[in-house]
Amino acid sequence: MKYSFIAHHKKTWPVDPMCRLLGVTRNGFYRYQHENRESLRDSEYQEKLRLIKEIAAASDYSYGSRRMKKAMSVRGHPIGRYKIRKLMREAGIQVRHRRKHKIT
Repeated sequence: MKYSFIAHHKKTWPVDPMCRLLGVTRNGFYRYQHENRESLRDSEYQEKLRLIKEIAAASDYSYGSRRMKKAMSVRGHPIGRYKIRKLMREAGIQVRHRRKHKIT
């Protein structure tokens, strides 16, 4: 309750005096603020992960991080290649490599 009050009024008054007045630490307030930011990112993270799984399944798991980046950008979700690579790794998505045709 105190932290949400500080977050709501931090543009009007400085954070340090409000923390002292309410009897909380600045570090505690910033930790609270960081945790709330993570919960907002969590929904975005789940949405991106769902979209990556959908694209991977549609491409028969043939898209690597570079092609996945292009596919995400086309769908209106620009995201970096290394972030996509991390999400693919966390989701357990691996590219199926084509084998070269061997003439026998």
